[in-house]
Amino acid sequence: MMRNLLSALAFLVCWAAVGPALGEIPEPSVAPASSELTFRYRDPERVSVLLPGETTPTLYWYMLYTVENATGSEVDFLPQFTLVTDTLQVVPAEVQVSPEAFKTIQRRTGDALLVPPEKAVGRLLCGKDQAKRSVAIWRDFDPRAKSFKVFVAGLSSEMTRLRNPTFDPAEPESDENPRHYVLRRTLEIPYRLPVGESMRHQAVPERRPEQQKWIMR
Repeated sequence: MMRNLLSALAFLVCWAAVGPALGEIPEPSVAPASSELTFRYRDPERVSVLLPGETTPTLYWYMLYTVENATGSEVDFLPQFTLVTDTLQVVPAEVQVSPEAFKTIQRRTGDALLVPPEKAVGRLLCGKDQAKRSVAIWRDFDPRAKSFKVFVAGLSSEMTRLRNPTFDPAEPESDENPRHYVLRRTLEIPYRLPVGESMRHQAVPERRPEQQKWIMR
């Protein structure tokens, strides 16, 4: 997964340079797809967890969320939560997260119905009473970062395929050398960190709601 994320990031950087010659990255539809899920979330928070067998706490960031299927048909919920800093560090959310980390977050929230990330994945039935409450969890990221974005994919069926401008036909097609990229309708949520590196332990991310948008990624 990490190779795919880095490859996709390299593609977007390359496309920014050659896009005018090859066509721009498409914009998502103005109207959401009929199969788009309802997604509600809370802003990321920090938590320190002393994992079994370790003497130093591990720092995590987490985002609580609720996903509801109001589409009228059962769907598979296959979310991808990716945190990208302004220093270009790409941090995918952990799926098989430490049980101790999840329990610490659940105790903090007091939500007995909160399910761990791996149990949120799968068939999502219709209706408010079938909504799932879960959490995206990331390891701590670059302390030099002054801002970051959270990208949430898997909420919509909208997607498109684009030719990879850096594809090398002389080499085998692979994750590092894909012929095409699949872009999915993705929610982009930007945050600013209002404190410097020395005060990172007190950082409270500030969401920039005016910049939140749907993109193809």
